[in-house]
Amino acid sequence: MNNRYSVQEIQAFCAQVYEGRKLLITPNGYTVTFSTVAAGGSSTQVVNVSAVADFVMLGISHRCVLAAAGQTAATKPAPIGRILITDSGSNEQLTMQAVDLENYSENGSGARSLPFPRVISGRSSLTVQVTNYAPAAETWTSLDVFLAGVNVRAYGNA
Repeated sequence: MNNRYSVQEIQAFCAQVYEGRKLLITPNGYTVTFSTVAAGGSSTQVVNVSAVADFVMLGISHRCVLAAAGQTAATKPAPIGRILITDSGSNEQLTMQAVDLENYSENGSGARSLPFPRVISGRSSLTVQVTNYAPAAETWTSLDVFLAGVNVRAYGNA
């Protein structure tokens, strides 16, 4: 599912969640970089969400660099890995279990939209865990994961 949400859909979603309050909605994203994840290995990073706004996550993309020689921009790899994202504010996982990275995230061509936007409260954090399950000795020298979305600041009472 890599359709994109329109501005009107994002505004309507936020208006419903924040029950008619005045909103300031601005584009934002968070990047996590994983270094040297060997085949069979896992790594975890934490994303701290800004204290001044909630983050509505709309999609995910990634870019991977392998240790193998000869990799170019034209031969970007499809990493054989899984990702699990947990919202520490609610202690909920975004998926029931780790999901294959290529099924959940777009490989550097813009973010793949989530099936439904996810509200992450300000002053919260996301725990992002990746696992390299490549069958051969395929080491990632770098894996960047980009969480795309919008910051939402709500003003006044509904």
